[in-house]
Amino acid sequence: MNSEKWKVVPLSDAQLLDVNPSDILHGGLYRRCDTHKGGNGYDKFPEICERMLGVANMHRHFVVQLYGCNLDCPYCYVTRAGVWGSPQLVSTNDLLYAFQYSRQDVFHLMGGAPAIHLRKWPELIERFELVFPTSVFHSDLLLTERRYSVQELTALEMSRRVLLAVNVKGLTDEEHLRNTRKVFREKLFWANFVRLVVHNVKFYVTFTNVSKENIQAFWVICEELFDYNVAQELRRNSYSIDLIDYKAVMFVDSVEWGIEHDYS
Repeated sequence: MNSEKWKVVPLSDAQLLDVNPSDILHGGLYRRCDTHKGGNGYDKFPEICERMLGVANMHRHFVVQLYGCNLDCPYCYVTRAGVWGSPQLVSTNDLLYAFQYSRQDVFHLMGGAPAIHLRKWPELIERFELVFPTSVFHSDLLLTERRYSVQELTALEMSRRVLLAVNVKGLTDEEHLRNTRKVFREKLFWANFVRLVVHNVKFYVTFTNVSKENIQAFWVICEELFDYNVAQELRRNSYSIDLIDYKAVMFVDSVEWGIEHDYS
């Protein structure tokens, strides 16, 4: 059976300054991460995962970096080279083999902006849940990549072992531009957010360098859009991420942004 091909970007040279050598897998094509060691909010993942999926001790992640991003964050520890570097084409089957070899508990599909490739997710998730019924699939959504389709969201709704993070990078034009160097696509953001809730997709919310005032305004909007209990549950499963002075950030602009703009 043919399987999707994924553009996987190896760890950039700058990233290697921050990654423990023992966590580098397949010569730098992948890495592993223990969220108990990471802190800064990421250590909350196991607790949220247990609460939302009923699965405990999900702190050992196998991390895949996908090519491309619609943002250009100046604090990105992946760096442009880790987003727009020379990708390797990897099949769904080979990704799953690599995950099995890693002996980790969580398959973390990250970027860049992994939801750019959302149309490919259903095949990967279906096979993942079939082969690894006790593991968890995790990935990230920006809500501003593009409009999420009904088919894609339905596939996520039907999945039993999927937990996603909605990564909020700014909630006003000024804040979003400062944090991402891109214009805030506010209408698209909220439209996709509503679609996630309507389709019962399991996700939590993170805020990166977002002001307390804007976070509070965010929850007010959620209470207006949804049932109060839904808004409160979303709020419970959320946290703020502080910027960390990673060594890699010095080299965030080491290559041109959006080298090809080819996400296929």
